Amino acid sequence: MPENSAKFRNRKSGIRKVRRVAHHVVLIILAAFWIFPVYVLLVDSLKSTQGVLTTPILLPASSSLNSLISTFQVLMGQFFNSVVIAVGTAAISTFVGAMAAYYFYRVSSRINDVIFTIIAIATFIPFEVTAVPLDKLLITIGLFNSIPGLIFSFLIFFLPTGALLMSIFIAVLPKLTIESARIDGANDWTIFSKVVIPLTYPGLISTFIFILIETWNNFFIPLVATSTPNVSTVSLSLLSYTGGYGVLYNDSFAAALVASIFPLLIFVFLGRYFVRGLMAMGTGSKG
Repeated sequence: MPENSAKFRNRKSGIRKVRRVAHHVVLIILAAFWIFPVYVLLVDSLKSTQGVLTTPILLPASSSLNSLISTFQVLMGQFFNSVVIAVGTAAISTFVGAMAAYYFYRVSSRINDVIFTIIAIATFIPFEVTAVPLDKLLITIGLFNSIPGLIFSFLIFFLPTGALLMSIFIAVLPKLTIESARIDGANDWTIFSKVVIPLTYPGLISTFIFILIETWNNFFIPLVATSTPNVSTVSLSLLSYTGGYGVLYNDSFAAALVASIFPLLIFVFLGRYFVRGLMAMGTGSKG
C-alpha cells in the first residue's frame, strides 16, 4: 500500500509538471505571435531606404532614426488629434454609459427594457450604413471637418457600447449595498459616485480601454467626416504611405509604429486593469 501510494503521488506530480510545461509553451507561442509584428515594425522602421531594398524583411540592417523622426514630424498633428479624439470619446462614452447602466439597474420597467434592447441593437449597426446621414447631420450642425465633429460622430456609435458594457458590470452589484446607502440618506448621484464607481472600477477601465482602442483604430468615420489633413486622424493618414506606383517600406513601417505607440502604452500601463475587468465580466464578480 505505501508503495502504491508513493507511485500515485509521483505520477500525479509528473502530470502536474507536464501541464506546467505545456502551459508555459503555449504562453511562449502566444507571446511570440504578439511580439512578432512589433519586431517587424521596429526592425524595418529603423532601416534606410537602401537597407529595405537590400535586406530581407525579418533581418536587421544598419539602424537609423531618420525615418522614425521624419515620419513622426509629419504625423505629429494627426497623432495628437487621435489622442484627443480617442481619449475624449472613451472618457465620455464610459462615464455616460455607466450612468445609463446605473439608471437601468435602478429603475426597472417595460419601457426601459425596450430602450435597453434598442441600445444593444445600436451597437451592431455598421459604420458604413450611416455614412450619408452622418455627413448631412455634421454639415447641418456645423461640425463637419472638425475635432468636435469627430468626437460627436464617435459618440453616436460608442455611447451605446459604453452603456451595454457597463450594464454587465453594474448588474452584478449587490442591491443590498445600494439600498443601505439609500437608507443612510444618500441620493442617486452620491450612490453612483461613492458606491457604484469604486465597485465597478475594473469595468470602467476595461470599457475605457476597449472604446479608446476602437476609436483609435477606426478608419471609416474620419474618412467620411473630414476633408483636410489638419483634422484627420493618424489611422487615416497611414493611407498616404501607400502609393499606386511604389511604396517606401521603411517610412510605411515607421508610420505604422508611430500609430501603434499610444495603444501599446495604454495596454502596458493599464493592461492589468483590462484583464481584471474581463475576469470580472466572465465570472460575474465585481473585480
